[in-house]
Amino acid sequence: MGKKILIVDDELEQIDFASTVLAESGYTPIGAMDSKEGMKKVKAEKPDLILLDIMIPERGGIGMYHDLKHDQETKNIPVIIVTGIARGAHFEDIMMTPGQDIPAPDGYIEKPMNADAMLKMVSDLLS
Repeated sequence: MGKKILIVDDELEQIDFASTVLAESGYTPIGAMDSKEGMKKVKAEKPDLILLDIMIPERGGIGMYHDLKHDQETKNIPVIIVTGIARGAHFEDIMMTPGQDIPAPDGYIEKPMNADAMLKMVSDLLS
């Protein structure tokens, strides 16, 4: 069984796409449709890496990212942000909260996801 990758996205097609690509490359994909389900699966499955969409129900991807980085059990899990928001000068401002010591995400992937780029980033972060 390959390393576990949690995919948190409210679009089932995105979960299916990423799951298929990751499974074909030997990883074990796990899907979640919102931040609440995502946090439950993080605790239960202990993934090696998380692909996290920003625009998801419940606390949203930003809220979930902050929760992950404030928790001693999960703060070291690499997180790749998956978003339709172009990474520009203001994207980091959206992710960070002033006055909080939260590291930047380990990577960014813009939607629509490119399979090769996603696999390279996942592989680089897990090697």
